[in-house]
Parts: sequence; structure tokens; C-alpha cells
Amino acid sequence: MGTGGLVSTLKPLMEKVQGTWVAASTNPLDNEIATQYKNNKIPLTGNNPDFHVEFLTIDSKKYDDYYNAISNSVLWYIHHYIWKPPENEELFNEIYYSWQDGYIPVNKDFAQKIIELDSLSEEKSLVMLQDYHLYLTADFIRYKVDDIFLNQFIHVPWPEADYFAMLPGYMIDSILEGLLANDVVGFHIPRYADNFLKSCEGYADKVDYENSTVYNDGQETMVRSYPISVDTSGLKELSKSSNVKKYEDQIHNIKGENFLIYRTDRSDMSKNIARGFLGYEKFLRDYPEYQGRVKFLVTGKPTRENLDDYKNYRNAIKLLIERINWLYSNPDWKPIEEIFDAPYELVVAAYKNYDCLMVNPICDGMNVVSKEGPLVNETNGGMILSEQAGSYEELKDYVINVDPYDVAGTSEAIYKAVTMNENDKIRNSLCLKNVIENHTINDWISEQFHDVEGKF
Repeated sequence: MGTGGLVSTLKPLMEKVQGTWVAASTNPLDNEIATQYKNNKIPLTGNNPDFHVEFLTIDSKKYDDYYNAISNSVLWYIHHYIWKPPENEELFNEIYYSWQDGYIPVNKDFAQKIIELDSLSEEKSLVMLQDYHLYLTADFIRYKVDDIFLNQFIHVPWPEADYFAMLPGYMIDSILEGLLANDVVGFHIPRYADNFLKSCEGYADKVDYENSTVYNDGQETMVRSYPISVDTSGLKELSKSSNVKKYEDQIHNIKGENFLIYRTDRSDMSKNIARGFLGYEKFLRDYPEYQGRVKFLVTGKPTRENLDDYKNYRNAIKLLIERINWLYSNPDWKPIEEIFDAPYELVVAAYKNYDCLMVNPICDGMNVVSKEGPLVNETNGGMILSEQAGSYEELKDYVINVDPYDVAGTSEAIYKAVTMNENDKIRNSLCLKNVIENHTINDWISEQFHDVEGKF
């Protein structure tokens, strides 16, 4: 989830408490806008704003070290089981200096801004930190301000302790020290919380597994799971809008009389897009009778294209799509349609009309696509869901499960989706909608506040 997604997710809460969102300006345009307001404090909700965003203006080199070199090239990778330790001393040194010159200073900048805001409050402040970009911030705040409540939610998977231990020791110690300065640390599912508790063994003073609590240096940290969901009422309302209906005509033209498989992802390696297409290619090869009767629609999104790994992955996907289309297309049909960087209204139009949604990440904190799609789908569409998606724990009884690394298994999952009988489709679709509607984004927020209130 990017900053924009988090702001929209927490917007109702921020308005209610008249809170302030602290964010880093990521480009010259952000800086230019921020400097037009006193203290870089930008109102987000009209003439009488209920909450603001305060931008931190950060030197571009420092920000690059913080965001690209560490957050998105080391931490993101370790959380999604795709990190490879550097192969030589020079690369190790680059990581070390990016940590020292970028990640640590930017976390201190965030902490200092929050400390300044706290000093303006007459009441005890509640600080809600988000994700892996700010692992050190709580400790820097706690060092200066004792009477403050710190809550941090981690949106990515927490890996198994042995895998997390692949990081350099100076990172491991600093990350654990930072997170254990919080009063509450939250994850999407119990498995991630358990992995974190195990990572604290040997570092913290005491790990209490029975009460899911860590004690360290006089601080008691509750470790909890809060599965994130979607704004069900808002999404259903959007799905009925004229803008979405306009894009449905485009989806119907693409679909024709075909069975429509659909996926929508950012172009990053953890989403496992390539293996999804390789599984589809194997399906077309093994079940040629479905050539000309099945279509795969993908609406991709660019992400971190300034980093070579992401750029190369995007190019590899593009070449794979071209190859499959070249091998299997005929004058009246091509197997894959791609709409890159599609507007969200088109995505929702595709949600409404797919026959099978493919969500096969290598690893994902939750993956809200797996909740958005079934909620508004109107065709009793099925879902192929990776066993490593965080949402799998909630949705597993009503999906076609797949090992994300298993291309042959993905091919067979597609065959199962295409040949599923109508009664099973209807049952699965209704049950998915029921599960998703019974736990919304409001529940995710209220569950966290229930635990905050118990300790505040």
C-alpha cells in the first residue's frame, strides 16, 4: 500500500480525531506545493479541513538511499522472500552507507517532526506508524518522549525468523529495537505475528508467546494481528457508477464469448506475474480445445521503475505476453490482452465481469485485490489464490488454491476454474462475498483501537 492508499484508508479516522499525516515529499513538485503552506502543512479536505498532511522535505540523495537503496531494495525483498545477500564487500558497503546516510537519518526526521507535533498537544498523543519504511522511528520518539502511545502496523509479511536473520546484524538489531519501542505492533495475520515473536528470541529480554507480548528494556509491546480489508460500501457504490459502466463496454468487447481470466497487479517480482502467464501458456498447450475460448486480461501498474530489477521484470513480462500471443493467436483471437496503467474504474469494470480472478503472489501481506474482486463480481467468477497471500487464511475454503512456484499446478488450477460446475461457482461466489462483507476496513481500524484503548 502506498501513501495515497493509506491516506484514503485512514481518512475517516483522521477526520474524526482531527489528526495530522506526516509524509515525505518525494519529488520537486511535492516540495513546491508544500512550501506554499505554513510549516508545509497541507489541508486535504477543502476549505475547512478535518486533517492535514505535513510534508518533510528531504534531500534527494538521502531520500534515494532511504527509499530506493534500503526500503525497496533490501527490506521489501527480505519481507517477500526474494532477497539475495550481496556477493562482494563493495555491495555490502553500499548497503551499509545507504543505511547510515539515508535510512537512519530519514527515520530521525520523521521522529523529530512527530515530537514537534506532540509538543503542541495538551493531551497524550497517539502515533500510528505505518510499515517497513519507519522501523526506527518509534525508538527515536521514545528516547525523547516517554508519555506517548506508539502503534505500528506492518503491511508486508514478516518472514520466518531464519530468513529475517539473513539481514546484516546492524540492521536486525536496529529494526527490533525500533519496533519494540512501540506499545503495539500489528500484522495482517497470526502467522506473521508468530514469525516476529520468534525473530525477537535472543534479542528481547522476554518473549511471552501465550500472551503474544515482548518485554524489552522496560517496554512492553503487544504483538497482534489485524487483517486489513476493503471499504465494502464505497467499492460497491463505485461499481454502480456511470464511469465504471462506461468501461464495462470495453471489457465486454475484450471478453466476447470467451471465459475471462483477469489479474491486476503492480509490476513487482513478489506478485509472481510471470509464473501466472507461464501456467496459462501450459494450459493452452495441454488443453488445446480451449484455444479461442479463453482470454486472459491483465491490467498492470508501474512501480519503482527507477530501479533496474523492477524495470527488467516489467520488460520480461512484456516479452512473455508477446511470445504467448505470437505462439497461440489466430486471426479472430489472441490469448492475452494487456491494458497497462489502467484507470481504477476500468479495473472495477473488469472485477464485475471476470470468470476467474488470478491472485498468485509469491508472498503478500494481505492482497486486497482478492477481496475487491469477489465483492463486486456479477458473473459468479471463481478465484485462483496463492497459499502465500495473507488473505488465503480467510478465503481458502472458497477458492482454487495454488502453490505460487508451481507452474504446472497453476495450469491445472486454470483448468479447474474453466470446468467448474455452476452450482460450485455460485456457492463459492456467495461465500466469498459474505466473508468479505463481514469484515470491512472499519473492522480493521476498530480492532486496532480496541487494543489501543486497553493500554492508552
